[in-house]
Amino acid sequence: MELNIYDDCWELVQRFQRLVNDGDNLEFEVFCRCWRELQLQHLFTCQSNHTEVIATTLAALHVAKRLACSRRSCGDTFSASRSQRIAGFYLLYVIYHKQPTHKFVKIDVSPRTWQEMTDYVLLLREESPERKDTQQVAHMFWRLVQEQAFRYTALDYCQGLDNLADYDRLESIVGAKRGKQMVKQQRPKNVSLAYELEAAHELDMTSQSFCDLESAYNNQKQNLPGQQLALPSTNIFGQLQEVFGDIQKLLGGNKNQPAAQAETDQDQSPTSSNKNQLEVRQQVRLKAMYGEEQPQQAVELDCALEVNEAHQRRMSSATVFQRALPEDVQREYELYEFSDNDDDEAVNEMVGEENEVTEEEVQQLLGS
Repeated sequence: MELNIYDDCWELVQRFQRLVNDGDNLEFEVFCRCWRELQLQHLFTCQSNHTEVIATTLAALHVAKRLACSRRSCGDTFSASRSQRIAGFYLLYVIYHKQPTHKFVKIDVSPRTWQEMTDYVLLLREESPERKDTQQVAHMFWRLVQEQAFRYTALDYCQGLDNLADYDRLESIVGAKRGKQMVKQQRPKNVSLAYELEAAHELDMTSQSFCDLESAYNNQKQNLPGQQLALPSTNIFGQLQEVFGDIQKLLGGNKNQPAAQAETDQDQSPTSSNKNQLEVRQQVRLKAMYGEEQPQQAVELDCALEVNEAHQRRMSSATVFQRALPEDVQREYELYEFSDNDDDEAVNEMVGEENEVTEEEVQQLLGS
């Protein structure tokens, strides 16, 4: 994120310098017009937390104070023009007063940076005190001093364990990372382990000359009378050659196979596919843990559970009632159903008898 802030700040300074070269003056109003054209008022937009706001503020202040001292973002000196150094003071003033944390982030200045900034302000007042841009720079610098915006430190930014970024080395670090990413992107996707460990094969071929030299040296020591204990024989390069040979065996290739033939047989190599790479890695792990390249076959038991019956599958409305109930449970359900039917019939008969009306009762009702 800080590198993008660097780019935005330098683009602002370059646009301000182009306007000055085209005939505009060095006043603060021209700098504000460039600020609005680049829409840098949205510099702190979409910041999710205070840490990002502080990081953005520190990065912009770093570019501003470096530019005011005629230095690049990495700290190297260069012959900055008057417009560039004045733009650095303008940017320093604007970022400090526009930060959303309300002047929380201070401007860390080392003794060298403070001396360079004050010397340039005094130089402007001596050379052109009547110019408006000189008066604006002097007024802004005086305002920053009165508001205690500067924090006098040994270094220009924090370089301890709690630092947010190494601002001087940020561009070089990011450039190195981008270079490594480009190298990785240029490699083929289905790259084999033999290609990845090509350096090991080269070391294996180179170690042969060292082995010969070591054996000759051991022979000379043996020819010296009475020096067998003082100068024992060594086998350092021989052991290294054995290690390189084991690596080649694990990769599935021949130790003495030439490089051209290995490239020709790459498609037939067991390490030319992602699946075989995983197998080789698994063999390496087994070799390291158990001393075996092939895993032991587990004894398969004949008690494999086969889900054949419907009631052993997942319960659903289609399978829950397929299995027959036990006899005692079925008998209880049948008895319960019969008892319910008998009770219902008895109740219906009682209700029917109560609801029946005789002819005499009807005549009595009509007569009344």
